Amino acid sequence: MALPFPAMALTCTMTFSVHITHGIGPYPPGTLLDGTAEFETLRSFRQEGGATAHLATGTMGLDGHITGRLWTLITTSRTVAADLVGLYALDVEGLSFVGQDFRGPMAITLYGDPGSWPHERPPITQEEWDSLTLRRSFQLHAPDSSDMLGGDITRLLADCED
Repeated sequence: MALPFPAMALTCTMTFSVHITHGIGPYPPGTLLDGTAEFETLRSFRQEGGATAHLATGTMGLDGHITGRLWTLITTSRTVAADLVGLYALDVEGLSFVGQDFRGPMAITLYGDPGSWPHERPPITQEEWDSLTLRRSFQLHAPDSSDMLGGDITRLLADCED
């Protein structure tokens, strides 16, 4: 059993852009969407496989009207697989297409080369967020089907304070 350890009191405000590659309805491939995320970490605990979960409170939004409750960040640092930092939102509202409600999860996942993110904590500085360059993806799922809206993060600006 993983025991919780104190989280850093990290507060972040982010803006990002998504170039849609897996489109649906009003968002065909090639569409560029703007998004936001605001969160504060509450507590952290280690998970299997080198991951650390950072429970958080906040919101993530896309295109000005799609919003969800941001509830966790995951950081993973390994020696043989890609490192990652992921932000995850649930209870998403604002996108429905052909009878499917896209309620989430809604996720931003930033991947880095193995060893590029050697910390258990989330990134703080813009330079740290920018260091995860292997792949930068966005996904919003319809939980009752395999449908999703997905794309590449083309810009991410973070203003974080510890």
